[in-house]
Amino acid sequence: MEKQVLFYNGDILTMADEVCDAVLIENGIIKALGSLDALKKEANAACEYYDLKGQCLMPSFIDAHSHLLQFANTLKFVPLSGVKSIKEIQERFALYIKENNKNDHEWLMGFGYDHNALAEHRHPTRQELDEISSTNPIIIAHASFHLGVLNSAALKEYDLTDDVKDPEGGSYGRDEEGHLNGYMEEIAFMRGPAERVMGLDHIDDYAYKAQQIYASYGITTAQEGFAHGDEVAIYENLGKQDKMLLDVVAYVDIVNDKEVVRSRTDLTDYKNHFRIGGYKLFLDGSPQGKTAWMSKPYENSGDYRGYPTYEDKDVDTYIQTALDDHKQLLVHCNGDAASQQMLDAFHHSRQKQTDTRPVMVHCQTLRPDQLPQLTQIGVLPSFFVAHVYYWGDTHLVNFGQERAENISCTKSALDEGLSMTFHQDTPVIMPNMLESVWVAVNRITKNGVTLGAHQCISVKEALKAVTINAAYQYFEEDRKGSIEVGKLADLVILDKNPLKVDKMDIKDIQVLKTFKEGTVIFEK
Repeated sequence: MEKQVLFYNGDILTMADEVCDAVLIENGIIKALGSLDALKKEANAACEYYDLKGQCLMPSFIDAHSHLLQFANTLKFVPLSGVKSIKEIQERFALYIKENNKNDHEWLMGFGYDHNALAEHRHPTRQELDEISSTNPIIIAHASFHLGVLNSAALKEYDLTDDVKDPEGGSYGRDEEGHLNGYMEEIAFMRGPAERVMGLDHIDDYAYKAQQIYASYGITTAQEGFAHGDEVAIYENLGKQDKMLLDVVAYVDIVNDKEVVRSRTDLTDYKNHFRIGGYKLFLDGSPQGKTAWMSKPYENSGDYRGYPTYEDKDVDTYIQTALDDHKQLLVHCNGDAASQQMLDAFHHSRQKQTDTRPVMVHCQTLRPDQLPQLTQIGVLPSFFVAHVYYWGDTHLVNFGQERAENISCTKSALDEGLSMTFHQDTPVIMPNMLESVWVAVNRITKNGVTLGAHQCISVKEALKAVTINAAYQYFEEDRKGSIEVGKLADLVILDKNPLKVDKMDIKDIQVLKTFKEGTVIFEK
């Protein structure tokens, strides 16, 4: 007999036009919507009746951009999220070394510090990391993953000396006498130290735990936002071990790994809950790290505007490649100059417009006047809207009032008619979709400042950005993102209805259960 579950006696948000009192699912698919009496007639004798008891049933959340395996890796490291001083970084490492019996020469790595939140308002130096250990090589990665600091032993392991030159698209920090101080940003950090931090040895158990954490936030579809061949192999292995709780879509480095996409046509569709969605390209850095590429200078920084990762001609080539291969392309753009470089590359292409739904990822300082170009080309914006809360106060300092108030210009995007999504860029922050909804609706910073009230959007539109719009971004709108007949029973039960609570209380709503194709994968 078919396995059925009938949900009733609660608020049901379909995220579509349909209104119903009950939902019947069968074998992991939504079979029928309607009144309880009507659906009882369709239910079989073995149907399980699920009394929602006034709780809220809605489509599960869809992660529009993150780095799941990178997050899994951070579960192995010294946790630095929330540290308030350099001394606290040192103390966390000391406790980690003691609790894990580390020897004097093992690599030690930490993740998640934010120099903006430290009492010193700066990055630690190599000398301050040397106080943790002068023999253990140490790397600490910034919350953005675009910046980091090495101690002297780690610098030696990488053969980095004072005469090293800054690479294009990155730089090394130096003290007043020109000596390396251990700090690195962008390409200097990403090509070497960050690769070690992101090393994927012994990752399977951590990857399963990471999926459990995503599921605890109501997520059933996640992203591997910058993949290579190694990541693809890991997901395939997880699938063979029956360790894929979620659907995961990978986007592969277009600069170095095009052949992974071209050769793995067998992964165009899901196999054991994993598929390759297309390509990924980075164009700049981090706004809170002041490496995002801006069209106008940062406040009180002379003519400094950040910098691009690649020259225009190279970006033109990469985007033409994605268009010629007819593959979806996700492009990291934090600064408005990087956003324009992406848009210009499409204007320079042979196609000009595309139906591949390319995604501009982050869009932190994307300007409202640039939005019509996204419509013209067919680009979808995915906003890291939680920046308003986490770094809005920093953006006020870095960009000034007017630019800061238009960080994540979501209302302008809606007015333009764009289908937008939200993401958390995990592991930068936790994959808390309801927190992003809360930020988009209220736009409150950590210091309690309302930042850009004119860019606030409705709760319904914010929920669409993490459900039905995200399904559209993935070309999966026919099977995910709403409660409609024939779609997957990817569902979440919340303790309260986001449309009914006070807007300021949305972030306190609890995820009680998460269902992937009708199967419970998280229960509070």
